[in-house]
Amino acid sequence: MPKNFPFYQQLDAMDCGATCLRMVARYFGRFYSLDYLRDLTYMGKQGVSLLGISDAAEHIGLQSLAVQTTFDRLSKDIPLPCIAHWKQEHFVVVYKANKNFVWIADPMAGKLKLTKEEF
Repeated sequence: MPKNFPFYQQLDAMDCGATCLRMVARYFGRFYSLDYLRDLTYMGKQGVSLLGISDAAEHIGLQSLAVQTTFDRLSKDIPLPCIAHWKQEHFVVVYKANKNFVWIADPMAGKLKLTKEEF
């Protein structure tokens, strides 16, 4: 995992899902505009759904799989980077994890290193 994971700031309150997909795509060497990814994710007044992000990821050639997981499995079993639905209200990218910490790219707040309790 590169030390400088790509980061984009979301432009509006509903942009977190599309912005997270943009960061993951950039990590894999794919460059897309936010407007294009908004369209692909079916962004509406309430933002995007997991299905919208998954469909858009597949459309641009990334593999996606929706799973519910634990903090401990993030560092062992989950391929990173991944998009997480965090606190049931916001999408973030988990780009690094170990047994004590998780590193996220939060399109609203920036890059953060969180403990298990904080995550």
